[in-house]
Amino acid sequence: MSCELQSNPGDSIPDGALASGFTASWFSKDVRGARGLFVIEESGEVLGIARSASPRAIVVMRDVNNDGTADGVTVLAEEPTLTHGLAVHGQYIYASSDTTVFRWPYQPGSGGKISNNLKVVVVKNMNADGAGGAPMGHKTRTLVFDNVGRLYVSVGSAGNVDSDSYRSRIRRFNISNFPVGGIDCVSSGELFADGLRNEVGLAFDLQWRLWGVENGADNLIRNDLGGDIHNDNPAEELNLFDKQIGSHYGYPFCFTEYSLPKSVSEGGRGTVWAWPSFMNDGTHDDSWCRSNTIPPVVSMQAHSAPLGIVFYNSSKYVDPSCSANGLQPFPASMDGDAFIAFHGSWNRQPSTGYKVVRVPMDDGNSAGKEPIDFFCHKGSEANWPSGIRPVDVKFDKCNRLLVSSDGTSGRGDGIILISYSGSSKSPGDCQSCGDGKFNFLFLLIPLFFVVVFGAVAAWARKKNKLQWSCCRSNKSKTASVEDKNAERSV
Repeated sequence: MSCELQSNPGDSIPDGALASGFTASWFSKDVRGARGLFVIEESGEVLGIARSASPRAIVVMRDVNNDGTADGVTVLAEEPTLTHGLAVHGQYIYASSDTTVFRWPYQPGSGGKISNNLKVVVVKNMNADGAGGAPMGHKTRTLVFDNVGRLYVSVGSAGNVDSDSYRSRIRRFNISNFPVGGIDCVSSGELFADGLRNEVGLAFDLQWRLWGVENGADNLIRNDLGGDIHNDNPAEELNLFDKQIGSHYGYPFCFTEYSLPKSVSEGGRGTVWAWPSFMNDGTHDDSWCRSNTIPPVVSMQAHSAPLGIVFYNSSKYVDPSCSANGLQPFPASMDGDAFIAFHGSWNRQPSTGYKVVRVPMDDGNSAGKEPIDFFCHKGSEANWPSGIRPVDVKFDKCNRLLVSSDGTSGRGDGIILISYSGSSKSPGDCQSCGDGKFNFLFLLIPLFFVVVFGAVAAWARKKNKLQWSCCRSNKSKTASVEDKNAERSV
């Protein structure tokens, strides 16, 4: 595939850059603080969490004529404590606060606002762990359902590095029957995966295997590995949950390397190390971490803050009317690939993230693959002046990619739509997004001009010298002719 960074062909997101053959536009700028997304395939409706709305709300959008712009935004339900998680299963909408999973009855296509009297609690007590509670730690609670109707809930850590993993887990629930007041998260939730600091993004691939993206810890200093190594470590992680139920993925005892000098790390990217505050406790050293925890499938740039993940299914039926406006579904060559939203982080200078990346998959295997920039700010800095900060990603009914953005200080929030224009026979990826990394183009371009200027200057000097020599020769010839003419005239 070709790799080409191109400015967004449209003008609604003028500071965007995309993979070649794609275009981006605002699907809706009316979802304030947009977070979790969900697409109802049967009706084509797009649901979202509007976290900056007052009160916070679940909203629904429709694009009846498939022109890539929402026909409007309708509030379905209001709940002041909503944070992030959103899912639809059966005839119900599920959404989460930092402590609770709620549900509301919903018939796709019905539209209007749902009475809050119909809201019930499905899971409770998600922060009753004695570690300070959700207000002191990560507040997102991601929700996904598997193909047999079990609910998975991810809860992040209470702090940067907790003393144990009691809170940082994915728990699984059978909600076919649950008591009035809800299921107790801690005492009744099945421990599905342990040791996950903040596994915000969860998604099933085309084989119904669960994957997640994890946000690593901040302020990493380990003297034997170079001291302050936080700028590029620990790695953000793409994890596959295909091991024994309850397996441990490392946090808080261990971390995964993204980039360390070869002088201290022979293994390189993906090597698992002990977190410095545990490495001398008599148990959790480097050897223990490598023998007792599950490493990530892909190690990603530290502090990218991955919050959303989705897998592309090119075999999904797409109505021909979807392409009537020239906005086409993604190409089949990307079938099965993962798309990940990087929110960006405060804990790195220069900043990184603030983009969407693609992880190629070969028959569901991404081992050894690097995330490839797909949608980003086209400038030299990762941050968008317009305030865009990607949160979640989902494919709509037309197999176009939706990206939610919760914005920055009231700017850049809403939902972006990325579609394939079909203008490139070989759709590629933009690998020159501003991420604070050194780009040799910045050296080669001025060097090119220096070389060209030097060559031109040398040519000019040579030409000038020749002209001066010719000038002197011509003057001599002129003088000789004038003398001869003078002699004839006497």
